This record gives sequence, C-alpha cells and structure tokens, in this order.
Amino acid sequence: MTPSLRNIAVTGPYMHDGRFDTLEEVVAHYNEGLIRHENLDPNLLKHPPGGLGLSSNDQEALVAFLKTLTDDSFVSPLSSGLP
Repeated sequence: MTPSLRNIAVTGPYMHDGRFDTLEEVVAHYNEGLIRHENLDPNLLKHPPGGLGLSSNDQEALVAFLKTLTDDSFVSPLSSGLP
C-alpha cells in the first residue's frame, strides 16, 4: 500500500528516522544526497549518481506542489501548527 501525500506538509519530521524537519530538506536529499546501495529503490537507481539533479526552481516548485496537498478542513489545528 502506498501512503497518501495528503497533508504531507504538516506531517514532519520526515524519513524513516525523522532526520528532516522540512520538505525542502527532503527534496534536497533526493536531489543531491543519494548514495547508491543495494536496497535503494530501483526507480531512484534510474537517475544519475548523486541524485535527481533538479534545478533550484524545480525543487521550489516541487515543494510548493506538495504544500498544495494540505487539506485545512481535514487537519486538526492542534496536530498541524495551523492557526
């Protein structure tokens, strides 16, 4: 089962170990912090070594898109930090 991206902007910290506090950090990690490993997802292995190679504008656009997936009527103000 694939997890939903709904409310991804308010569900940090991110990654399996909570190492990233922001979506910007996650995108930067996949953009330039990937280390090839036998357990790396095959879809990520298709990209050049080192990461996705997105421009800074593309990284900003990706984060902006992910933030549009926030459903303010679904998010509890106590759990999200929203006013």
